[in-house]
Amino acid sequence: MLVRPMVGGWEPPRIERIAAVESRRLAVLPVPGLSGDLHQDLGRGALAVEIVGSLNTDDARDDFLKQVREKFLAGDPVDFVADIVKESELEQVLIERLEVEEAAGVTDSFRYRIVLREYTEPPEPPAPSDDFGAELAPDISLDALAGLDTLDLPAIAGDIPPIPDLLAPVKPAADSLKQALSGAGGLLDPLKNLLGG
Repeated sequence: MLVRPMVGGWEPPRIERIAAVESRRLAVLPVPGLSGDLHQDLGRGALAVEIVGSLNTDDARDDFLKQVREKFLAGDPVDFVADIVKESELEQVLIERLEVEEAAGVTDSFRYRIVLREYTEPPEPPAPSDDFGAELAPDISLDALAGLDTLDLPAIAGDIPPIPDLLAPVKPAADSLKQALSGAGGLLDPLKNLLGG
């Protein structure tokens, strides 16, 4: 049984050609000294379906544009069925591209091209961190606070050795630099007197 392509309950009219493109996402990993490359399979890419057709008369064009642009501008995923995607996991698509063309030499006729891209529902976002541990018993937090009261924090910190002055090794060099630069301000006094400042 032939299934006519349906995009969200709408049947594209006068289809001339329909094509499906499937691909795998492969990461190419060149290895020095190895003939060829290693490939890492990152899974199947989103399936793409291209529908090409043509229509005659202004009424057919206007009706077509009203139907397809409404779905295209909404940007929402729509159901899709067609024989060409039978055995694939394709259920919903986004209208990725819409091309409409009229030629001056061919009166009362226009061509269209629609590209559909497989839609995958994004994963659920992680739970907010405010709820972290909310499922635990409320008295656990009281037990944790009681445990902190029994700790002798000053005794634990008493074993930490004192931290010496970290700048002590560079202090002599900094003092000699300060002394060397202390007279630099007077170097410009003759120029200042010459310019009348």
